Amino acid sequence: MIADFFDHVLNVFRTVQAKDFIDILVVAYLIYSVLNFIMQTRAGHLLRGLGILLLLIILSQWMELSAVGYLMTNVLQLSFITIIIVFQPELRSMLEKLGRIDLSKVLSFSKAANSETDRINGAIKSVCDCCSDLSNRKIGGLMVFEKTTKLGEVEVTGTYLNSDLTAQILVTIFFPNTPLHDGAVFIRDFRIISAGCLLPLSQRLEISKALGTRHRAAVGLSEISDALVVVVSEETGKVSYAQNGEIHIGISIDELRKVLTDNFLSDKSKKVAEVEK
Repeated sequence: MIADFFDHVLNVFRTVQAKDFIDILVVAYLIYSVLNFIMQTRAGHLLRGLGILLLLIILSQWMELSAVGYLMTNVLQLSFITIIIVFQPELRSMLEKLGRIDLSKVLSFSKAANSETDRINGAIKSVCDCCSDLSNRKIGGLMVFEKTTKLGEVEVTGTYLNSDLTAQILVTIFFPNTPLHDGAVFIRDFRIISAGCLLPLSQRLEISKALGTRHRAAVGLSEISDALVVVVSEETGKVSYAQNGEIHIGISIDELRKVLTDNFLSDKSKKVAEVEK
């Protein structure tokens, strides 16, 4: 019997053609898009309401409640029209997003890779411009760049932003006397995820007493993760970075650019960046 079962499964796979895989992928993408749309809009609550209506219809049929079943069936039919009316702005937005998809980027992996490289290069430039500005004005700054070690416990200690990474936003966050200037900016995939984050302080005695809390926090996080932590001193204006439990004090902006490039761009991408530079 088990052998017959496996023979049946193999026969099914033998009859599968390339178009069947395409069919499955398209259906899976459509289901994902609909679920993603529901999760990001008010449709989730309406979907639960429709689920309750369906449950009432099933119960009414099971209990032979004809009046309730008739009422619920008609309400359910009207609900589909209501969805189109109530969620017309969201549906239009979803269709507009589909219309803005660049098919050339979808079909060309090389273009997508180049676009990602350009995005990271632009973000690195923004970080360097920010650090240069903070250093010249002696404004303290602390930035955490997450790598392979996930640091959700750090992310949640700050205020959630999920914004683009630009020099202007970073400088605004670290500007003195603003609500978030004392903590660290948490950066994942070169997006500002949260700001005002708290980092664990290093307990190593050999760290110089001249270094402030920002530097000790940078070392502390780098001891327990592979994150790259960039620090700008409020007292001296020096730019530093901590990684793998070691801190490098007083690096230049060009050195910072090289450190970020070495950590977050592949060898091929670095060659492209050098040629463009």
